[in-house]
Amino acid sequence: FQQIYREYEEQRKRRRKIDFDDMLVLCFQLFLSRPDVLRGWQKKFRYILIDEFQDINQIQYDVIRMLALPERNLFAVGDDDQAIYGFRGADSELMLRFKKDFPDASQILLGVNYRSTSNIVTNSLKVIMHNTRRYEKELKAERKGGPCLHIQEVKDVNEEAEYIAGEIKKSIRSGTKAEDIAVLFRTHTDARPLVEALLARKLPFEMKEHLPNLYEHFIAKDVQAYFRLAMKCAGRQDLLQVMNRPKRYLSRDSLQGKRASFETLRDYYRDKDWMTDRIDQFEWDVKMMEKMTPYAAITYLRKRVGYDEYLKEYCISRHLKITDLSEILSELEEAAKPYETMEEWFSHIEEYTEALKKREMGRNTPEKGIRLMTIHAAKGLEFDTVFVIQANEGRIPYKKAEKAEEIEEERRLFYVAMTRAKNRLVFSYVKIKGGKEILPSRFVDELLEK
Repeated sequence: FQQIYREYEEQRKRRRKIDFDDMLVLCFQLFLSRPDVLRGWQKKFRYILIDEFQDINQIQYDVIRMLALPERNLFAVGDDDQAIYGFRGADSELMLRFKKDFPDASQILLGVNYRSTSNIVTNSLKVIMHNTRRYEKELKAERKGGPCLHIQEVKDVNEEAEYIAGEIKKSIRSGTKAEDIAVLFRTHTDARPLVEALLARKLPFEMKEHLPNLYEHFIAKDVQAYFRLAMKCAGRQDLLQVMNRPKRYLSRDSLQGKRASFETLRDYYRDKDWMTDRIDQFEWDVKMMEKMTPYAAITYLRKRVGYDEYLKEYCISRHLKITDLSEILSELEEAAKPYETMEEWFSHIEEYTEALKKREMGRNTPEKGIRLMTIHAAKGLEFDTVFVIQANEGRIPYKKAEKAEEIEEERRLFYVAMTRAKNRLVFSYVKIKGGKEILPSRFVDELLEK
């Protein structure tokens, strides 16, 4: 990263360009070093209005304080409960500090929610009131009552996708427009099972974030190569790809000719019994997978063949986190569950990949449909019906959030998700992911408190 950053800065300076960060820093430095320039801008902007004040960062705040002098005609609008951009450098503490910096400022509470029903507003307050660093405020809903908030427990991500797709279909049949329905998630990769379910049902959807194709990841390519070997339709490249995943110390020179098979390998190592034993085991493992379901075969690959160990070694040698790659493998394993044969699984991959390509080609002219987006992307938007998926510990709050202030930001994110809904709000959480039991989000528990 440091190398990329240095090269970026060199290129930027060479081309005499500035970026967004420079606009802030250079402006700040200019005002500090040239009081005459600052005075000119202070006269030009006598009245200052700041919107989305909760998303301000320190340098923006410092520039605003300088510009507002000497008259201090400053009007700031914001909601501290919707401060969700800490990862971009926004500092929610600045809004909480505003009264200290401007003690004579009047404070006006916009305390009526005109969007959501009172059921949604009451439950969202139930969650956000667990945050300690916030302005105390009473909020009321203009629209009374409304459907009860629903929390759905499901077995795994596949069952969740089926449940959400089914509920969406019912909503559309009962008169809700597809574009008035949103499915929100913490990270864009959480959407993959639902995308598969919506594509299978031919339900229209719009997703602005690019969804990487799980089946094009190198781990998925390894699994596919093993499966083709098991199906006896593998090429030389398949054998080359996985013969040392896990490490078997097989040389690429052993597959020099056009023909590539276990016999070719054995012939190359015929004078080395310990190597032919490894090749025999390799072939036996592939044969064992032949009649298995895709899910069982991936599990066998992980535990019996030693693919998990290979990934650990791969991560150590490249200074990567094993959890990032093991999550990919677990997701692949989960995605394989619905398929009885490897042929079915390959057909699905082909259809899914083709459908994703078509969507990518038409991204500039998206069709109207169900809105799939991260909670961050949904801020400021509203929908009749909102589904929030994978409301689990490790997802929301996200696994990297450990400090108290990080957990509070995750809770604000949960609150933002809730308050996107006008009428119907549904949460779902899974019991099992990657073969392990996982807990519902602590924020779900807070919703269930009496």
